[in-house]
Amino acid sequence: MNQATRWILAMSITAMCGGVTQAAQLRVTNVGGAGGGQVQFDITWTDSWRTSWKESDAHWTNWDAAWIFVKYRKTGDAGWSHATLSDKDADHSPPKGARIDVGLTEKRGMGVFLYRSAEGKGAWTNKGVKLKWLHEDDKVADITKVELSVHALEMVYVPQGGFYVGSAGKLAGSFTEGSWKKGNEVIPFKVTSEAELEVAPKPGCLYGTAGPGAAHQMGHIGKLPAEFPKGYGAFYCMKYETNQGEYAAFLNQLTAAQAKARYPFPTIPPHRTKDGSHTVRKTSAGFTATRPQRACNWVSWDDAAAYLDWAGLRPMTELEFEKACRGPLKPVKDEYAWGSGELIEAQWITKVDVALPVPYPRGICGAGGRVKAGCTYWGIAAMSGHLRERTVAVGHKEGWAFTRLCGDGAIAAGGLSNVAGWPGPGETWPARGSYATCGGGFRGGPWYTDKVRLRVSDRFLSSCMRKTRDSSYGFRGVRQAPGKARSKTAAPSGPKK
Repeated sequence: MNQATRWILAMSITAMCGGVTQAAQLRVTNVGGAGGGQVQFDITWTDSWRTSWKESDAHWTNWDAAWIFVKYRKTGDAGWSHATLSDKDADHSPPKGARIDVGLTEKRGMGVFLYRSAEGKGAWTNKGVKLKWLHEDDKVADITKVELSVHALEMVYVPQGGFYVGSAGKLAGSFTEGSWKKGNEVIPFKVTSEAELEVAPKPGCLYGTAGPGAAHQMGHIGKLPAEFPKGYGAFYCMKYETNQGEYAAFLNQLTAAQAKARYPFPTIPPHRTKDGSHTVRKTSAGFTATRPQRACNWVSWDDAAAYLDWAGLRPMTELEFEKACRGPLKPVKDEYAWGSGELIEAQWITKVDVALPVPYPRGICGAGGRVKAGCTYWGIAAMSGHLRERTVAVGHKEGWAFTRLCGDGAIAAGGLSNVAGWPGPGETWPARGSYATCGGGFRGGPWYTDKVRLRVSDRFLSSCMRKTRDSSYGFRGVRQAPGKARSKTAAPSGPKK
């Protein structure tokens, strides 16, 4: 295949399990305060699901969900604040057929996951959802005296269970089992717990096929801490990359100084703005996106980290990336996120407006449906060959300080994330050529690159990152699943909690 051919995941392919869909949408309407300090609203989205299936002698259940969080603004405030929700699931009121789990950050209710309580798929509407706001904890005496804003992001539940990293073949830059020898085929390594994990070139350990100094290096030997998210535990992953409408909404709720720091457009080179790939613009009415469902490119690590902090999410790790793509299946040689070595030809999403796919998981579509839709085992879209995915690196020691700590809904006055353990802001990175070793990196490969870069196990640029913004840089967030979801949906073959 000619390397100049451009490939992306099926953000531009509408065929899915034998059907055709219009652009997927999630909408929140009729937001208002209710009695007892409750925030009430309606929410609907077009491609919801919950399903169960058997794979590799284990039963799996997964679903999509809305991660819902609330912002408020008092009269005279320059920016919006994050509402503290009750940490008790029972204090919130989902409609019939829905379930709510609270997501906590250091014992504070940051938001909730709303999802189906029974199996089903298709468009799903929930009217009269009520969330208990601990408004007095936020020093708000009367919720009818403040502006309210409810945000919702589509997420996919990735159940607890073992999985493999690395794939068969001789891919340069791949995770491998530590007994691997240079020149031999990669030996996939199975992650079986969240416990401390030894990284070393010896049997039974996690290692990689690149030594120190490479962009996909495994140059750090030692014990990867138990606190570092390894992907075994259940977590939620954004179904799509953060889109331009969501990013514009984020900018609109910051202070002027924060928004100025996080607004990409002024720094995009003039000769690159003509392609129209980034449509967020500042107007007299605030920030708007003329293509709100288009994936948000031209974002730096600082932009991505600030958004995830503000939304109560966190970056994913390299290990979580492979789990989100592959599921519990054994690796396929040269596989892409849709589970095969078959490429999907599509349009260049940054220039052409196309419908979003309806990404149902293997449990609904089977393997063939995954390939047609270009989605991962669990039903996550655009993880090979769309925009570069930002991940926390295993291959560089700076990433090892990362923990499961999620954002607290607030960023620093200057517009930076301030979560302990996350890879630091670009201004702190060492200047070593075009890329810096900072604890973060890229996975997934962009639309324009060599097909090798799009493979699930390819780790090119996984251990280094540019400080700048680029048309191929995007991001999505994750969050560990609340305890109730973990305990009731893990595969039976997994260890008891």
